[in-house]
Amino acid sequence: MLRERYGLLLACLFLLFVVLGIAPSGPWPDAVVTALAAATLVLALRAGEVAPRVTAAATVVAAGATITVAVVAAAGAESEAVARVAAGALVFLAPPAIALGVLRGLRARGGATIQAIMGVLCIYLLMGMFCAFVYGSIDRLGGAPFFNGGASATASNCLYFSFTTLTTVGYGDLTARSDLGHTIAVTEALIGQIYLVTVVAVLVSGLGRRATSSGSDEAGGVRVP
Repeated sequence: MLRERYGLLLACLFLLFVVLGIAPSGPWPDAVVTALAAATLVLALRAGEVAPRVTAAATVVAAGATITVAVVAAAGAESEAVARVAAGALVFLAPPAIALGVLRGLRARGGATIQAIMGVLCIYLLMGMFCAFVYGSIDRLGGAPFFNGGASATASNCLYFSFTTLTTVGYGDLTARSDLGHTIAVTEALIGQIYLVTVVAVLVSGLGRRATSSGSDEAGGVRVP
């Protein structure tokens, strides 16, 4: 039986979003972010009801990444680059599991549900967070600042830039410096808009049609299972 526990996953994503947005830079905040990214992956696999063997293997990988960042932090070494790469990899693995679970739910229930919409919204948030980690990784590993004008690529700045790009708000106070940064940002904006006007819009309209159809059947005296 499909349980589709996307509500808990959405709550974990919101917590990760808040921590990324307001936590100060430092080794232990990096460890907390990695732990939350690991929890996100595990919850995504369970919500999507991925095969137990795959879930177990991914859980081991997630725990290993969290422990690695914590050890680096405890040793007093530079943990930011390691944390961003590790968290980005963990976040990258979550959307396929969610998509699989959403597709299974749509087939099993014959149409859109609130849980399915919560699932695709989780994927949308994960897109923005993954790109934020990519921007931060480029800044730390690319040998040059990611942003123009000397702006620091802190976790909060990368998150802010990623979501203003994903939603095509584009305030312009932060801009990518390199051609690679420009390409990734434009790609993120395109994917974000296409995703909203196709996947999310289709599911929301399908849920509306289903609710209208159910209401009509009940008004006509037809029992809706």
